[in-house]
Amino acid sequence: MKTIIFILSWILFGWGFFSEPETKVTWDRMEHDFGIIEYKEPTSTTFIMTNVSDDSLKIDNIRTSCGCTSPIWNYDYIMPGDTTHVTIEYDSQDKGEFYKQIKVFISKQRRPERLWVYGDVLPPK
Repeated sequence: MKTIIFILSWILFGWGFFSEPETKVTWDRMEHDFGIIEYKEPTSTTFIMTNVSDDSLKIDNIRTSCGCTSPIWNYDYIMPGDTTHVTIEYDSQDKGEFYKQIKVFISKQRRPERLWVYGDVLPPK
């Protein structure tokens, strides 16, 4: 009986101590507020990503929540401790407030990193 309790305890509590951390990168920030943007005036921001793992990584893909956001990134491997950048361009073709998600898919990492951009596009004059 003690053996069963030990095994169940190890499965429930010990597993987290022995598994690898899920994220292998850090970001300078996870979101960006564009503030107020003029209608039909594209704008952009750059997020800085650092590889905090012991292995080289690369950005496999970036998906945005709509066609109004476009990602630009480097396709090269990022060595441990090195940084790279992801630029997000927002095309302000629709007026009003926006809140857009960007999913960054990184090699050797199961879940994507999620970045956010938001702001308010003024109506045309």
